[in-house]
Formats: sequence, structure tokens, C-alpha cells
Amino acid sequence: MRAGVTDLGSVTIREASRLLRERKLSAVELVGATLRRIDETEPVVHAYVHVAAQQALAAAQRADAEVPRGPLHGIPIGIKDVLATRDARTEAGSRLLAGFTTSHDATVVRRLREAGAVIIGKQVTHEFACGQDVPPTRNPWNLRHYPGGSSAGGGVSVAVGSSFGALGTDAGGSVRKPAAVTATVGLKPTHGRVSGWGTIRAASAPSLDHVGTFTRSVEDAALLLQAVAGYDPADRRTIDEPVPDYLADLDRGVAGLRLGVAPGYFAGPELHPEVGALVEGAFKELERLGATLVPVELPAFRFTLPAGFVILMAEVAQPHRRWLVERPKDYVAGTRRLLELGSLVPAAHLQAAHCARMAMRAEVQAAFRHARLDAMVTPTLPITSMALDEMVVDRDLPRLIPFTLPWNLTGLPALSVPCGFTPAGLPAGLQVVGRPLDEATILRIGHAYEQATPWHRQRPALAGAGAR
Repeated sequence: MRAGVTDLGSVTIREASRLLRERKLSAVELVGATLRRIDETEPVVHAYVHVAAQQALAAAQRADAEVPRGPLHGIPIGIKDVLATRDARTEAGSRLLAGFTTSHDATVVRRLREAGAVIIGKQVTHEFACGQDVPPTRNPWNLRHYPGGSSAGGGVSVAVGSSFGALGTDAGGSVRKPAAVTATVGLKPTHGRVSGWGTIRAASAPSLDHVGTFTRSVEDAALLLQAVAGYDPADRRTIDEPVPDYLADLDRGVAGLRLGVAPGYFAGPELHPEVGALVEGAFKELERLGATLVPVELPAFRFTLPAGFVILMAEVAQPHRRWLVERPKDYVAGTRRLLELGSLVPAAHLQAAHCARMAMRAEVQAAFRHARLDAMVTPTLPITSMALDEMVVDRDLPRLIPFTLPWNLTGLPALSVPCGFTPAGLPAGLQVVGRPLDEATILRIGHAYEQATPWHRQRPALAGAGAR
């Protein structure tokens, strides 16, 4: 490749865009290098279910012939295989949807294409975004370890350089979990800021689900969000409010900002000491940069897991009722058990879960208001990634999501940025949570922290990773 771009894992969307704009690199060269990186890494990490090589190269040729449309023009982006794509199958990781195609793109995919992005392929998801990947996607920081949630294909691909950005879905942390354990940047916007139209309904819990992004930098997260955010008349969940310029205040820093911390919930016994030490170091860095940390209490957050699981299971299971009767053997056994349980949730339990959810929303809104918070900061996950052969989903999922699920229940925007590595070399994440529709502030905070620390610049070396 020209311009000395040989390590795709270290190049951001912004940097690649500049090279394309200055004609030091062509989109065809960039896509070709990405496809070669996919060939190199896929036998090891398994991030893709379909690589759209011919379509991507054709799109790159068109991009080179056009006047650039913006910073995503010619940039290879991966798509989770629960989001519809008109030129590739959308199978949601399940035999029940084998060969399923649509004549349309999901709204977010269409908006990416309109921005000039190149769809490089469809990425691995758990079956209907439930359970685990079969065969497993692997964490590039340690190939024996869990790579995150159902959107892990996106996080892994961004970490290893087989995509420059990726779209995933997040109903309980499935973007932020992979981001935390792969040392990438994961953004879950406000519920309704980004359209979910075109998400396979059988792989979605609509009141909890958010389409989110994976990138190598916070600035890249702002660029992707800029392209996909906004009202969509096809999705009644979307909010009809103007989309701000997410880059306008990115460099303003954190001096003078008030950041809430809730140690009563986010620093409890679930928090692993090694992760706690890394996050505490991130808090001190934010204070050094001029932010003020403000303790708040969130007692209603104790309802997170019971309320969240009831709502999640009931909403995901609803469209499966007929398949569970007519085609039960076509499911992976673990997925089928989860969906069968979800289909049996009593109405009274669901009503109680929604009452708990409303209490959580009211409580966090009051905390923001009374403590005059600009944002909150927490660990993304309480623990590090565990070994795949030791993972039991029913046991370990509740250990992974208590710090991410609250923000699906409340709908608030949440950003995960890398905040260091344990002595075993496993990444940890800092989570920044904002007011409704205030993605600009959490991006500003994440960017300031990122620029003051080295973590986002570190990339996994796949050679020998399995021996770590």
C-alpha cells in the first residue's frame, strides 16, 4: 500500500479518510488491504460470517470515482448479522434463518452507504443475539478468552484491523462488553437516537435494544454516530430531534465538568480488584484533567438484574412462539431454553419489572438534577474476560452485565473506552454515561481521557496470543 499504511490495526477512520482525501491512498487499496487482513485473522478469531469481497471492491471503485461525501467515504465497515443488508444474507446466527435475504437495508446500513462507507461483510452474532457463538469468536488479547457479547464480531474485527468500524446491537451491554474486553471504543447512544428499523425482530428486545458502534478512537465513534443518528419515520421509537455536530466540542476537555460516581452500586463486591484499580486510576486521571467527581446514591439500581432479565427474556421470546413449537430442534439448545423461559414469564412479573425500571429512571434523573451532573463514570464491566472453556452462560452472564444493563433500562447514552490492562494482559473499560441525547458530552469526556492515556493505541499481537 502507498503512504506507508501497513498496520491496519493502528489506523483510525479519521486518518484513513485524510489519506483518501489527499489521494495518498485509494479506496480500492484500502478495501484490498482490509480483505487481506480478514484472510490473515479470520482463521484465528472468527469475527465474520460473510465477507462481501466482490461487493466491497465494486463499492470502493465507485468511491474512488466520486467526489468524497464525507469522512466515511471509502471506509470499510462491518455489520452485525442481525441488521438487514440488501446484498447479503441476514441469518442472525441461526439455522432457522439460513439463506434469509431482504430487498432492503436496515436504516443504519442505508445511511452508512449514503455517507460513502463500504460494507465489508456481515459479522458473527450469537444465535438471535442470545447465548454464545458456535464456533466461538475469540478474543485477540487471549485466544482462549471470551470476546464479549453478541456483537463481539464487531469488537474483535476493529481490534485486529479487519474493519475500521462496525455496527452492533446492545440490549444489555452487547456493544460495550466486547469493547471493554477487546480494548476498543463502544458507544450505545440514547434509546431512540439511532433507528433500529431493519433489525431482525427475533433477535431484538425493542425497548432495551440500541444500535451501537465499535471504533478505534472516540473521534471515530463521533464520526460513525454522525452518519447513522437521526429520526426515522419507519421506527416509531426514534426521537424527532435535530442531530448536533458531535465533533464541535470534542476537544473542549473536562475541566469544570461534574462527573457522578455511585460506589454503592458500581464499586460493590461484584467489582474485581484488578478492574477496580484500573478504573480508580481512570477516575484520578479525569480529576487531574480538571473534572470533579461527585458521589451519588442509586439504591433502585439493585433491581437491575431481576428487572432487566425479565424484560429482556419476554421481549426476545415473543416472536419465537411459533418456531419453538414447530422447529424446536433447529435452535442451539441453550438459546431454545432461554427463549422457552422467556415465553413463560408471567404478566405480573413483567409489570413489576417495568415498575422497577421506572423507579431506576426517576432515580438517575434526580441524581443528575440534584447533583448538577454533566455525566456519570463507572467501570464498564466488573470483571475481566473469562476463559471460553470455563464459561457457563447462565452463571456468568449476570456477572458480566450489572454495570451495562442499567443504561439499557434507563435508555441513557453510554460510552466504553479502554482504561488499562490487568497483569495478565486483559483489557478493562471505563464507562461514561450521559443525559438523554447528550452523546456530545460523553464523547467529549471519553476523548479527553483517551488523549491523556495510551490505552487506545495498544493493539493485540495475534502471534502467540493463545499462550498468554
